[in-house]
Amino acid sequence: MCTVPVLFIIFNKIEETKKVFETIRLYKPDQLFIAADGPRLTVDGENLTCSAIRSWIIDNIDWACDVHTLFREQNIGCGRGPSEAITWFFNHVEEGIILEDDCLPNQSFFTFCHELLSKYRHNQAISAISGNNFQPVQPMDISSDYYFSIFPSSWGWATWRRAWQGFDFNLSSWDKFKTASALKFIFSEQKYYLWWKHRFDWMYKDQPQDMWDFQFHYHSMMNRQLAIIPNANLVSNIGHGASGTHFQDPNAVIASLPTYDLSFPLNHPSRIARNYNADVYIQKLLFGEVEVVSLYKRFKRIVKQVI
Repeated sequence: MCTVPVLFIIFNKIEETKKVFETIRLYKPDQLFIAADGPRLTVDGENLTCSAIRSWIIDNIDWACDVHTLFREQNIGCGRGPSEAITWFFNHVEEGIILEDDCLPNQSFFTFCHELLSKYRHNQAISAISGNNFQPVQPMDISSDYYFSIFPSSWGWATWRRAWQGFDFNLSSWDKFKTASALKFIFSEQKYYLWWKHRFDWMYKDQPQDMWDFQFHYHSMMNRQLAIIPNANLVSNIGHGASGTHFQDPNAVIASLPTYDLSFPLNHPSRIARNYNADVYIQKLLFGEVEVVSLYKRFKRIVKQVI
């Protein structure tokens, strides 16, 4: 059976890496790309840890496949490291699955990506196929096996070269995008629009180097694209803890979520349309909102200050 190319992004998490690799090994992709950022000079022994992980993976590839490696000697960080690895990946393939070392998929995830990469290959309305579902009830009570969202979750996902092209780490087009008020068309509610506006303003001004996923959110929004979300979770993030890059709380509501199997072939939605209610839940769960103070409330505050 023809398989989808897989990019495995690794660094310094030994046990998590081994668990995720075992799921890749079960899938047996014909093309395996492995990208690793270089060790940080400020962390004692990290060079040995990184070297051991790289060697372990290479030694345990026991199926016939083309192996490509991008093993960096210098550390470029958890923002540019993954994003440049993805660019490298799509310099070689037209489409593929992307897994980081703490994103543990089930086998349904690979089949899900395989089927939908083919179905939406030339559909410019779709930016990504996500393996995550953070909704409170799963499987969701919807008439299909997946829905469409403006939020392209990247804890185990798949996409195409055509959707990654133009990815802008520095958000250099934000001023133009903001002036065109395009974000307001995406977020009709002011409290959500302001949250994303403030986020992109901050990123454009401060140029944070420790993220890349928000830049892909921006890229997807700017192109008016939607992501595919399964109606039940297919990937569990097992990286919440002391070694976590952004999330250290192992008890976080989105940490180590259970996964569910899907039946194939998939039951497809009748049309491509954003699931607004599901997106509002994700906005509140993962991002937040900005309090919108009405002119009347502002006037009352001013009066109180004067009195």
